[in-house]
Amino acid sequence: MGQLPNSLVSFEVFDDLITILLEKDALRKKLTRRNFGARVTDKVAAHHLLKKISLVTGKILHNSVSTATEPTLVLTQRIRQLPRKTVNLYLVLIPIAVFFLYLTVIYSDGSAAVWLVRAAILFLLVFPIIFYRRVRVNIEHECTYRRTTSGPALIFIDQLPTTQFQSYLSHEYAHHLFYSQYGRTDETWVREGWCRLLQWEVARTLSQREEDPAYLYHVLLQVIGELKFACVLVSMALQINMPASVRRIPTIYKYNNPLKSFFTGSPGFNVDSLIEHGIGTAVAFVSERRIGLQRTLEELPVLKESVVSAHDKGNAGHSDNNVEETCCA
Repeated sequence: MGQLPNSLVSFEVFDDLITILLEKDALRKKLTRRNFGARVTDKVAAHHLLKKISLVTGKILHNSVSTATEPTLVLTQRIRQLPRKTVNLYLVLIPIAVFFLYLTVIYSDGSAAVWLVRAAILFLLVFPIIFYRRVRVNIEHECTYRRTTSGPALIFIDQLPTTQFQSYLSHEYAHHLFYSQYGRTDETWVREGWCRLLQWEVARTLSQREEDPAYLYHVLLQVIGELKFACVLVSMALQINMPASVRRIPTIYKYNNPLKSFFTGSPGFNVDSLIEHGIGTAVAFVSERRIGLQRTLEELPVLKESVVSAHDKGNAGHSDNNVEETCCA
């Protein structure tokens, strides 16, 4: 199940993780407003939001982390194309469904075979809706930061609702700042934890400044999912059971079975990537709780420590040229 930093595998840290996780889940339950605004479809508006995120991030970091150039924002249109693809899918499936329905009317003898065909017809009619929901949720979570030594830094993001757009954009912009200031560290979880913590602080700042709790919704889903996964890893290393209150917390990483994910509409995820994100988020948020935001953002990028297997028994003492980062595991 991956490698854990020494500082993460202790009973004290496990207690801190549980406390933070329960606090974040309680906050998520209080978010009654789910109006995320209109989709960002205009390049000018998208670049305006990038400038807004840049200014907010600069204030949080007190401009201690700088970048010579801003990243190029690439606004993709895959969600916009989904309705047309769904309609085309219906144009193919409806004639097939009508044909088989005609056959069940002609040969309607009430047999099991007839009812099986009718069930298949129903699935054909529902399938485009399931397809639309599944593909849309994957597109929403496929925000990407890419950078090469010889080319420009790029942020790829689709036409998401305004508050969701800013939340995911702030995470990718954090990757840009991290790479510009610190380069590429060998510890992926350090990078992911730093960026997730900065994303959280940007969302919290915008939520307070604009008096709109909807800014917290999407980052909370990510943080809660990653913290819970980290709790699972730490509990395995310590060889203790997870508290029932933690096990009951729902996350967006509930299913990784392609068939279940397809029908439920939950995003798929790569386990190795989720391990890196979970460890990084856990270390960053525990550190922020103990030594504060500013010290965590300053010290985490240069953190070097050994790791132990998540399967090992633990106690209080345990514990290139191209870059591409994704918004979510």
